[in-house]
Amino acid sequence: MKQLKLFGIIVFALVWSLGLSGQEEEGRLKMEIVEVDSNDPQVAAQMEMLKGSELIVNYKGDESMTTVNMMGGMIRTDIKKSSNGDMDMFMDMMGNKMWIPSTKSELDLMKAESGTGDYDIEYDTEDRKEIAGYDCYKMILTSPDNADMKLTAYITEDLKINAAVIQNVDISEFKGFPLEYSLDMGIVKMTFSTLDIEDKIDASAFEINTSSYKKMTMEEFQSQMGGMGGGFGF
Repeated sequence: MKQLKLFGIIVFALVWSLGLSGQEEEGRLKMEIVEVDSNDPQVAAQMEMLKGSELIVNYKGDESMTTVNMMGGMIRTDIKKSSNGDMDMFMDMMGNKMWIPSTKSELDLMKAESGTGDYDIEYDTEDRKEIAGYDCYKMILTSPDNADMKLTAYITEDLKINAAVIQNVDISEFKGFPLEYSLDMGIVKMTFSTLDIEDKIDASAFEINTSSYKKMTMEEFQSQMGGMGGGFGF
């Protein structure tokens, strides 16, 4: 149950923020958790199971489908974002399938109610690396309202994808798109890195069979996850 709580926190942080709104015409981006760490030995042992987890984003215009696969697919989340800003989240946690639809107005209200406030961004164009064939430079994001949160990323200005990489952070304020980032949330730290970028997607990328999913509100979803081990921590 504690593992489900931990994975829930991580998955929700990702799916809340990584539903893309693509400015590029069409594409597919694959990222992977390449490093995990924690200052709690017990949590660190659990985190090791997350190494190799995939995050795949298919985007076309202002539509996107983001898929997060953890523990070899035992925990899978699909996030479909429509061109009008509505979002459908499909979560399969070891056979427990949940479908949580949210309208744009509902999402905007949730973000406003849980806003993290201002944040500071620093760039270091001297610290560079090549990721998936793109030249990237370092960016550091910190929040005066949350001392435990820090985002260190390598961004490229050669990709025009409008996407957030952390809850309540508007990526349009970034100078480029992050192809690698380390998210330090205090008790846990994860590093995602882009492995592959394609300029075409499969025709079925936005399709999902909803027949086996239980449809529920965000409030019902949060309540159910709370029963699996204490909730998401919010």
